[in-house]
Parts: sequence; structure tokens; C-alpha cells
Amino acid sequence: MASIDLDLLRTFVAIYERRSLTRAAGALNVTQPSVSYALGRLRGELGDPLFVRSARGMTPTARAEQLYTVARSSIDAIDDVVAGREFDPLTARSRFRVALTDMGEYAYLPPLMERMSIEAPGVSLDVVPIDVDAVDRWILSGEVDAAVSSAAPTGRTVTTDLFTETYVCVATWPDDLVGVPVEPAELATLRLALIDSSSGHDRVGRALDEAGITPRAVLRAHHFSTLPETLVRSGDAAIVPRRVAAMFARRWPLRARPLGELVESFDVRLFTNAAHHSTAGRRWFFTVLEDAVRAFAAESSGREDGTRGDPPTGAPPASRAP
Repeated sequence: MASIDLDLLRTFVAIYERRSLTRAAGALNVTQPSVSYALGRLRGELGDPLFVRSARGMTPTARAEQLYTVARSSIDAIDDVVAGREFDPLTARSRFRVALTDMGEYAYLPPLMERMSIEAPGVSLDVVPIDVDAVDRWILSGEVDAAVSSAAPTGRTVTTDLFTETYVCVATWPDDLVGVPVEPAELATLRLALIDSSSGHDRVGRALDEAGITPRAVLRAHHFSTLPETLVRSGDAAIVPRRVAAMFARRWPLRARPLGELVESFDVRLFTNAAHHSTAGRRWFFTVLEDAVRAFAAESSGREDGTRGDPPTGAPPASRAP
């Protein structure tokens, strides 16, 4: 590995982490032909294709998997020495990668990017859609720097509990129903919107199945951000985390009702790798990320009934309850 040019290794790492020559070129601020040329050189030097095109992008070979762990840690160590042990966010040009659920993108990114824009205007962030089954592997290999997820800890990575969350049922409920628990029999009469389990949110569907509840109709969506206007226009209901419901209520005429013990509560955790904490930049990023998620949790922990929000300009009025 000592004979391999450092720039080639940086290109290799960019391709590995993004599974795309185009996205790697964008991350490196070079052209795609430059990335292709660098990959060709590296393939020739190692005598291995390193990546094979597939439906999911550039799939790494076994040799690439071995190379990535060494290359990632080596580049991090070199960058840390060159930058000095003292990381200065104001002048840094680092790039971090974090794995988030769609709820994480909707809820945590605003406070995180607000702080980074002030404290570290030159620092870039890549957000990777989370795969709960791959979190440990991604963290341990350095493919992502951190992840925020409600996945159960395995003991293989460092986890920090950030906050505990519960579920509520949100809709354009009339005032006399706010605060009144939604009973299973009532849920069976609703047109209900659910976030698809493929997005990492399987608790609600599992709870409904276990309780033998079959809603009148179900919309399965992939992103929380699609729900507010959909619920207002359709009069449907949705089961969402309590703090997400509070976010909805600040901008839309939506209210939340408790669900009792129907859906289990869950803990949101920060996943990191202790071996990477020695990098000054990563230590800074972990702190900022943790602070941003905790700030969201504190800011959105208002009344569980969800204060009615003013609809944005052009939003239709709430015409009916579900």
C-alpha cells in the first residue's frame, strides 16, 4: 500500500462510500473522467477490478472491502496530522458522513445545519439513508462517521442514548377529541397513513398486526415530510412520533391524540466508533450532532396534544375530522 498514490486512495474511498463515479467526482470536486482514470490506474496496480457495476451502483469486490478499512483509517490519520491535533471548525474543509432515517433528515438536519453554517461554514455533510441492518458494519468500517437510529445496540459500536420517544395519532382532530386516547376500535375505522417499514419504521405496523387492528384504508409512504399536507387535504390520520407531531402542529392545523400502550416507546441513539474518536474533527462532529439531536428533542417536547399551528399560505382549511 505504501507505493499507492494517496490521491488514488482518496478517489477509491470516495467511490466506495458513494457507490457512484459521478457522486465521487462531485465529492472530490473533479470530473468523472478523472475519477474513471484514477480507478483504472488503481485496478492496474492491484490487479483487481475493485468495483463491479450492479443495479445498486458500484459494488465493491472482496479485495476492495479489505482495502477500504485500511485506506479510510490511513487517510484520516494523515489528514489529522496535517491539520494538527487542534481542529478549527471555522477554517476546516472536512467532510463527514452520517446515516439518518427519513425522520432524522426531517427533524435533526435543520438544527444541525444551522449550527454548522455558523461554526463551520466550510465543512460538508453527506447524509446516507439508514439501513438498520448495516449500521454496525458502516460504523466499524468507517463508511459513515456516525448514525442516529432507534436500532437496538449490539455492543459492537459505541451508543449514546439521546432521548425516549412515544407514538401519537395525528389528524385534524376537533378540539373536543384532543387529549382523548385513540382506542383500537376507533383506529379500525380510520383511513390511516403509515411510514413504510422499509424506511426503518416497523413498530407501528407490527403493533397494529399484533392487536388485530385493520384500518379502513392505509396509505404507505416513505417520508414523514409528505404527511402534513396529505393529512390536511384528505382528512386521514397518521401514527407518528410525538415530537414529529409537534413539528407538524406548529405549521399545519393538525393535532395529536395519545395511543396508550398500543405502540411501544423507543430510544433514539447516536452510534459511533470508539477507534475514530482520536480524530479531532470527528470528536467535534460527534458533539455537534449529539447537541443538535438533543436540542430538537428539547424544543419539540411540548404538549402531547399538539398545539394547533397556523397553516402555511395556500394550505386548505381543515374541513373535517377523520
